[in-house]
Amino acid sequence: MSTTLVYIVFIALTANLLSVSGLRCHQCNSHENADCANLLVKTPRAQRDDHYLRECITQGDQQAFCRKTVIKLDFYEEHRIDRGCGWIPEKTPNTCFSADNEGFKQTICTCNEDGCNGATAPNGFGVSLVASLGLTLTLGYLLGH
Repeated sequence: MSTTLVYIVFIALTANLLSVSGLRCHQCNSHENADCANLLVKTPRAQRDDHYLRECITQGDQQAFCRKTVIKLDFYEEHRIDRGCGWIPEKTPNTCFSADNEGFKQTICTCNEDGCNGATAPNGFGVSLVASLGLTLTLGYLLGH
């Protein structure tokens, strides 16, 4: 492997790692914003709905994660969805759990990737890593010939 290719790979990987920013979660409540209930993707190749996607504000030394809470109010026969950031970690991260409280039921899901509390989308780090490596290999090939 040529020295030039090694340098190119090193630069691409370093640039990819340095581009990481804080966690971004959907932050909204369907009681206040009806469109928060369904953050749907219009087509399989469309970008996810990022209208409510915001960076989580750091709180001390706690690492943020995304949370989606589905609340079903028995008395009002109402269904609400609350999406936001969390800082007090659950016992098992990246899972859902349910609670049957007096008068309402909750399902709370946690995750730790950008936008994971909304519509599903590819992991941004993985996509950028693959793109960086593809670009690196292409440049290496072109420079080698």
